[in-house]
Amino acid sequence: MRHEQGPADQIHAFFKDKQQAMLSLLEDLVLIQSGSRNKAGLDRMAAAVAAAMPGSMHCQVLPFAEHGNMVSAKTRKAAEGARQLLLLGHMDTVFPEDTDFHFYREDEARAYGPGVIDMKGGLVCAIFALDALAQLGLLQDLPVCIFCNSDEEIGSPASWDMICREADNAFAAFVMECAGKNGEIVTGRKGRSGYRLIVHGRSGHAAQAGANKASAILELAHKTIALEALNDPPSVSLNVGVVKGGIGPNTVPGQAEALIDIRYLEEADDQRVKSEIDRIVQASAVPGTVCELQYHTGRPAMPQTPGNENLFSHVQSQAALLGQRVTHEFRNGVSDANVVASRGVPVLDGMGPVGDLDHSEREYMVKSSLVPRACLLALSIWHCCSVAMPASLEKQLT
Repeated sequence: MRHEQGPADQIHAFFKDKQQAMLSLLEDLVLIQSGSRNKAGLDRMAAAVAAAMPGSMHCQVLPFAEHGNMVSAKTRKAAEGARQLLLLGHMDTVFPEDTDFHFYREDEARAYGPGVIDMKGGLVCAIFALDALAQLGLLQDLPVCIFCNSDEEIGSPASWDMICREADNAFAAFVMECAGKNGEIVTGRKGRSGYRLIVHGRSGHAAQAGANKASAILELAHKTIALEALNDPPSVSLNVGVVKGGIGPNTVPGQAEALIDIRYLEEADDQRVKSEIDRIVQASAVPGTVCELQYHTGRPAMPQTPGNENLFSHVQSQAALLGQRVTHEFRNGVSDANVVASRGVPVLDGMGPVGDLDHSEREYMVKSSLVPRACLLALSIWHCCSVAMPASLEKQLT
């Protein structure tokens, strides 16, 4: 008696000879310089990503005046307004337009290049997963939306509200950041708050100022020590990462500033640290100086909720059908998954391929992880949108 192939068998068979095609698309995307401020490059990225989407999806390139264009692609059901499964990926990298890191290369085990794992490899997985479902005739009745933004690495200022709108109509979401080193899927993340601290002093000639100078740099030094004392691992990590001020060694600095990065487990931790920072800012160690604190950017925490854990169990069950074993992890960094989590939507991150050393010129992706992660994503999309059914799944996840 002939065995009828199920979706897991069909998807596995589809990807049997797809690695080279996936690597080819990855190379094309990596060689498009798409630093967060490079609008021309990001517009080319958006056009390339849109062109690679399955033809059966309703795909739009969304124009932006000051940021790179973005891409939204929806199946018919999602475009008609059905509760959807949301996929998120970003097209920008941290590398500026004038970087020397602008190549793509491979060796036997790894692919290298700007954004190869953060997160153009994840975009390739998502595109091929959707294409697999489309070519196998499994996508047309699924409510799926994929949104690719161009400003994630700078805090998603232009895309934040768009992500929230799509998340508000989603029963669950997958974010295509890289997997952990052993293929771990992310079920929780710390939150982040970023601040700019500006110190105003009184400028003057260094030779005449003496010890009673209202030096903005001296006050900022006191502030830096006090701020660093707020570190309270594992709940709070605080770093004063950029400091600048003054115009020359013979001039008392009239202004100085610092950029502060805070990572926290829970919103209560963020509020507690913010109160302590306010206290530090209001007090002056150097007479004649005053300080102001400006919120710069941030993302709320993504706790490991029961909804996230239940969603992971569904993905884990599909991994087993493919002969894969996956575990989950909590990650200290932030992503657009934090934005989705703030809307109360179950979300998993780290659904992309395996790699490391992102944000550096040693960034790499493990080539052998590309196909298995695309297979897992495709089967998880199909399972969550059809077998589990959005309505019943949503009840389980919440």
